[in-house]
Amino acid sequence: MLTFNISKTSFLTFNCNLQEELQLGITENFFVIAEQPLCVSVMGLVGTKIKNEPLAGCFRWYHEEYTRICLLSRKTGKLTHVFYAEAFFYLHFINQYEDNGHVILDICIYRDPSMLDCMYVDTMKAMQQNPNYAKMFRGRPARFVLPLNTDPMKSYTGDNLVKLNGTKAKAFYLQNGDILVKPQKLCNLGCETPTINYEIHLGKPYRYFYAISSDVDADNPGTVIKVDTLSNTTKTWSEINCYPSEPIFVPRPNSRFEDDGVVLTAMVWGEDDTNHVGLLILDAVTFIELGRAEFRTPSPVPKCLHGWFLPQSQKEGKIENSEIK
Repeated sequence: MLTFNISKTSFLTFNCNLQEELQLGITENFFVIAEQPLCVSVMGLVGTKIKNEPLAGCFRWYHEEYTRICLLSRKTGKLTHVFYAEAFFYLHFINQYEDNGHVILDICIYRDPSMLDCMYVDTMKAMQQNPNYAKMFRGRPARFVLPLNTDPMKSYTGDNLVKLNGTKAKAFYLQNGDILVKPQKLCNLGCETPTINYEIHLGKPYRYFYAISSDVDADNPGTVIKVDTLSNTTKTWSEINCYPSEPIFVPRPNSRFEDDGVVLTAMVWGEDDTNHVGLLILDAVTFIELGRAEFRTPSPVPKCLHGWFLPQSQKEGKIENSEIK
C-alpha cells in the first residue's frame, strides 16, 4: 500500500517563476520528479488575466538550463539524489523502476515545448504552410539510467557511471561534481499518451508500452504503437483517416505474461466522416485486430486523449491487485 509523508524539499525556480511539474513517478523506494526548465511567469499570469488571453502565454522556457531529475525517499520524503540532463520538455512518464543499484526512468521527451504553440487554432489552420510544424512535434521515447551508488572521489576519471548491462544510457560527473545523465532512445517513432500493464508493472521492471503516434507528418499519423523496450522494436496498427485515442492494456483473466491480454482504443474519423466513432480491440501480443464496434452520432465527435478500463469488480467497488506492494 502506498503511504505519503509531507516533504519540505525545495525545487527549482527561475527568476521567481513557478515551475511546471507534470508527473510524479514512484518506485519501490523513491518518488521520481523531472524538473524541466519550463515555468509559469507570475507577471505573465497577471497579464493574461487582464487581457483575457490563454494561460499558455504565461509559460517561459529556459533552454540554457538543465532538466533536473530528483529522487526522494518514500520513507522520509527527503531529497536523496539529484541528476542533470540536457534540457528537455515532456508531458508523460512511461514507467520507472529500480534495477541493481540504478533507477530507470522512461519518458517521452521533446527538445523544447514548441508543441504547445501548435495547439493554437490559427497555428493548426496554417500548419500545411508551415514547414516547421512537424518538427515542433518531434519527440521520442527515451530511457534515463540513474546510478545510485556513485563515488564523488572518482569524479575526475570521466568513466561512465552506469554499470547496468543491456543499456546505452550513460552518466558522467561534471566538473562541479554534479552528475549528467544521457538517455538511450527506445525507438525511432514519436510516442505519446504511453501506457503499460499497470496492474503488475507500475514502478517495477517491465518490457512493453503502448502509445499513439506523435509524428504528425507520418504516412498515417493516427497510428497505435507497441514498443518492446528490451529489443527496441515496434509493432503498429493504423487505418487511413482513423485517429485512435490513448491505448489501454487490459490483461487476460489469470494472464501468464506481461502482454497477455488486449489493447483497447477509441477511434474517430476525419475529413467527411466526423460523425463516425468506434472502439478497437487489438491482440496485445501480435497487435492484430481482434474486433471493433462502430456507430454514428448526430454531430461530430472530438478526439479524446485519455481513457481507462474498469473491470466489473472495480465498478462494484472491489478494487483488486491495484496497489504497489
